[in-house]
Amino acid sequence: MGKRSFSVPVEPAVMTWARDSMGFSRKEAALKLKVTEAMLTKWETGHQRPKLTEIEKMAKVYQRPLAMFLFSSPPVEPSVPSDYRTAMSEPLKPLTPGTRVVIRKARGLLASAIELQKELRIETIPFTLKASMHDNPELVAATVRQDILRGNFNITSISDSQGALRLWKSQLEYAGIFIFQLSISQKEIKGFSFIEDGIPVIVINKSDELNSRIFSLFHELGHILLGDCGICNMLEAEHATAIEKLCNHFAGAFLVPERKLLSHKIVTGHGTSFIWDNNELKEIAGHFKVSKEVILRRLLTLGKTTTPVYQQWRADQMKVFIPYGKKRADKVKSIVEERGIKYVSMVFDAFEKSKINTLEMAEYLDVRTNQLSRVEEYISD
Repeated sequence: MGKRSFSVPVEPAVMTWARDSMGFSRKEAALKLKVTEAMLTKWETGHQRPKLTEIEKMAKVYQRPLAMFLFSSPPVEPSVPSDYRTAMSEPLKPLTPGTRVVIRKARGLLASAIELQKELRIETIPFTLKASMHDNPELVAATVRQDILRGNFNITSISDSQGALRLWKSQLEYAGIFIFQLSISQKEIKGFSFIEDGIPVIVINKSDELNSRIFSLFHELGHILLGDCGICNMLEAEHATAIEKLCNHFAGAFLVPERKLLSHKIVTGHGTSFIWDNNELKEIAGHFKVSKEVILRRLLTLGKTTTPVYQQWRADQMKVFIPYGKKRADKVKSIVEERGIKYVSMVFDAFEKSKINTLEMAEYLDVRTNQLSRVEEYISD
């Protein structure tokens, strides 16, 4: 008998839990495992034991550590949203396995961040800002800006959207929010948010273009303020729920304050026409480091254009939409963007205070030990 061909006494409930956690039906899982559905049913009902090679395949397909299949019972994990709404008013759909893995990864990063905070004896900053569905999004945005922004903050002095995103993230991280950028299919979701152990987390889609990520960041902040976190895809306003509309309105008002927009030279010189050409929108958008659509949407909210004009402009843009293409980033830059300066800085602080060793540092950051100096250089820039 081969070394890996012996049967393994795996608890059937653990196998079922691992499959369910990926959102696979038995039929779907059997296809991926390259076994019959009848065989998978026998394993999950305890009528037959899988071999080690089959458990190894399960671990790979369900993206779980092999050791987890030796648990005596399924581990307890926070539940994930059962569904999400897609763009263009499509019906609610179940979360795909890829999205489930991303949610799992985000929660794992938060768990390790909490572990670091305990090692460093850092008190969790309570995030006390709140809003309700009855509040005026314009007033909420003004209040939150005043509370969150610190130092000589001036987004218009930043040269590009990459710098703007880093600056916005640093402001929110200082306010006590963990922000992770993870790769998610552009066809699926824009981002999500959750609160665990009193700590708010925002996850934005690294596959999106930069201005879209900036908007997602503050859309999700709106959800955190409302205490209504979940999976989002920023629907067109006419198809959005009341909560999505409010979060979109809040994000727009936060990023493009009414007074600053209305006093912009392009707006003051535009006259009474409701038609805005792309060059006008592009210049205003560049000033605020947002997309042209965010600007036109703000102009609509503030009575400077009409719904038919906005809808026609959006329809025209969809015809020429080009998905965001991202160059292959080096590992170090990608890791820092993914985990955030706050998280990475805690790892280095823990090392300097002898709370963790070099190997543990590399494990926290998912890099090789010889890359640690480059990570430190990157966060020091």
